[in-house]
Amino acid sequence: MQRIYLNDDWYFIGQYTDELLAPDMDMGKLQKVRVPHTVCETPYSYFDESCYQMVSGYRRTVHVEDEWRKGHLILTFEGAAHEATVYINGQQAVKHYSGYTAFSVDMLPYLTKDCEQVVTVRLDSRETLNQPPFGHVIDYMTYGGIYRDVYLDVKNEYYIEDIYAATPDALLDVKTLKAEVKVNEWTEGLSIAARLDTWTELAPADEDEATMQHWQFSDEVVRFRTSCLTYKVKDAFLWDVEMPNLYVLSIDLKKDGVVVDSKQVRVGFREAVFEEDGFYLNGRILKLRGLNRHQCWPYVGYAMPKSPQQLDADMLKYELGANVVRTSHYPQSQYFIDRCDEIGLLVFTEIPGWQHVGDTRWKKIAVRNVREMIMQYRNHPSIILWGVRINESKDDDAFYHKTNRLAHELDVYRQTGGVRNFKESHLYEDVYTYNDFSHVGGNEGCEPKKAVTSDVRKPYYISEYNGHMYPTKMWDDESHRLEHALRHARVLNDIEANDDIAGGTGWCMFDYNTHKDFGSGDRICYHGVMDMFRNPKLAAAVYKSQADDEIVCEISSSMDIGEYPAGNQGDIYVFTNADSIRLYRNDEFIKEFYPDEETYGAMVHPPVIIDDMIGGQLAEKEQIDVKTAEQLKEIFRELHSNNLHLSPVSRAKFTALLAAKHMSYEEGMKLYWKYTDEWGGDAVTWRFEAVKDDDVVMTIVKAPSSSVTLRIMADRQTLTEENSYDVATVHMEAVDENGKHLSYYQEPLVLKTEGDIDIIGPSIVTMRGGYAGTYVSSLGHSGEGRLMIDSPFGEAVIEFNVVVGQKV
Repeated sequence: MQRIYLNDDWYFIGQYTDELLAPDMDMGKLQKVRVPHTVCETPYSYFDESCYQMVSGYRRTVHVEDEWRKGHLILTFEGAAHEATVYINGQQAVKHYSGYTAFSVDMLPYLTKDCEQVVTVRLDSRETLNQPPFGHVIDYMTYGGIYRDVYLDVKNEYYIEDIYAATPDALLDVKTLKAEVKVNEWTEGLSIAARLDTWTELAPADEDEATMQHWQFSDEVVRFRTSCLTYKVKDAFLWDVEMPNLYVLSIDLKKDGVVVDSKQVRVGFREAVFEEDGFYLNGRILKLRGLNRHQCWPYVGYAMPKSPQQLDADMLKYELGANVVRTSHYPQSQYFIDRCDEIGLLVFTEIPGWQHVGDTRWKKIAVRNVREMIMQYRNHPSIILWGVRINESKDDDAFYHKTNRLAHELDVYRQTGGVRNFKESHLYEDVYTYNDFSHVGGNEGCEPKKAVTSDVRKPYYISEYNGHMYPTKMWDDESHRLEHALRHARVLNDIEANDDIAGGTGWCMFDYNTHKDFGSGDRICYHGVMDMFRNPKLAAAVYKSQADDEIVCEISSSMDIGEYPAGNQGDIYVFTNADSIRLYRNDEFIKEFYPDEETYGAMVHPPVIIDDMIGGQLAEKEQIDVKTAEQLKEIFRELHSNNLHLSPVSRAKFTALLAAKHMSYEEGMKLYWKYTDEWGGDAVTWRFEAVKDDDVVMTIVKAPSSSVTLRIMADRQTLTEENSYDVATVHMEAVDENGKHLSYYQEPLVLKTEGDIDIIGPSIVTMRGGYAGTYVSSLGHSGEGRLMIDSPFGEAVIEFNVVVGQKV
């Protein structure tokens, strides 16, 4: 009863031949690699997607002890893209037709008498395969490789195949825990012992043992291969987005009273239901707010280990203020979903596919994908919805009746959805999930539910919005970046305002590589609120400002007037969760501004609009009465917006106002130049103070930049190898002496390492829109390493420790 991870000591070749099956093959022809692995490391942009489409080969030996032959040896691949044929000692053992779900095979029938067994994988990553998601164009790259964990479970003659745990009445004081336990083979004398314990990793370090909860249940006799068990649990805490309390259900399988196998699954007691009037979590309505996520990174595609997977979940929850994520358009890493369980991030996951539905064989594989997805992921409390329809595909009643029915057979406690991009679609699922791309800037943020489906009694959820409707690059001008952010704000506001819309997931978390048929010609879709390295665009602040974990105050402008035509900045937006923003011009107080409840009143925290750069100065300094001062400011705004031109009506009004104050037109224009930040005037220093509960909680200064600094942030500086290599994510940002982001800094950086680490990707990276990124990997042994970053203004160094522990 042990699990052995097999992520090291693989040998790879880009062109598979049957020579790989030969026991005496010359291994010198192959490249030694570690899993997760990609068949082709790509450039950041401008590459041909055919580079990863190949039939490649992997090979390694597996040591088998003699005593293991008495039981079973279950070899599992968590993810191999996309058609994997596994051979054991030259014999075909299993063939799998999905790159997004796990598959297993018992090695026992294929063993030789030797201790070393040869495992070979023929891996086809060509996009011409007749299986989901292939068959037509796809708006994302699908990559190739054994890119998730590989492991061997050493089992006795009798073992637990699967546990399905459910909590059907979580809101009662005495809760019910149902466990469906399946064994590989039934025989007389089998019994089950179960216990439930607090998942200790979430328990605070300063809590004593009394706070830990334990339940021991009576043994149950196993009478069939599948045992349906019911346990009563008193005073267990609920799993929630704010307090994701987790428990561990441990099942021991006994043969004649002796434990022969043990298996654990995590459990969260929660009730998650989509209703006609929204989504309910544990009996309270919760508006879902989140983003879609692909599982890809620059250079290596899908092939990243545990830490970056967990980091994405953390960023969604803590950096983007999300309470839900959609795993578009396929099931994703168990590490990612595990982390969602741990931090309270809800998940909508779906079967692989994008618009195309293929022939009968293709559909059979898709139905199998439904089975594999639900069987492999149904114990995650974070998952609230199964996507059982090919994303944005046409109606296919017989096909989708089958996928929906199967989902309900395998998991009776979760609802189903299916993403479509057209109205009045046939609906077999429980929730009408719809990609609403109706917002184009000047209209409503989303369509009302009744405009999309006449079945208004069914729950309704917006699964995508924005994205391709307004692609935005890091280095686009400020006006473009602001409009991108405002489009997300408008949709969020209108989703919040519609009580019968359960919520929405914007498209999407970050930019991603795509096929030649999409993107900006450089093989990138710039649809994210972050770039591919997960550096934030302005739109990211829209989401982050909706949470209250920390103070957020993001100013939409650098306050450099040359960024705008004729120097006309227009309104300045502040995406913040503060109560107000105080504005200062050259240390002189201008005005205090408050959230725009009129336009964005449904948002949790509406943005603050700064539309008055003069404030009360005309009244205070020029002794002009408040009414006239306000009228003059309106005239000044029109002058500023129209390149010093006034309409005849405004000009007459301006002349009349000045005459009443015994001022000439020239004197009026001098006032304009004095109080307006205009082309040709002295540069201004602006200070923004975020106020919360009457205290200044954050100060931001915007002034002309006189120096450049490289701000470097690594998500971790200790790399810990457990089951594979570990990876740290390093973000680099160009800022000035006041911390202002420099959006047009585009200089190259030279990366070097020494010691026990290496760089993933190129050694020279270019700042894009003032940001760059890289990844640092461990090399399989403990020690220390240094990342040196050379820039035009010097060298920066990050120190790393590497700890290689026992495989777990």
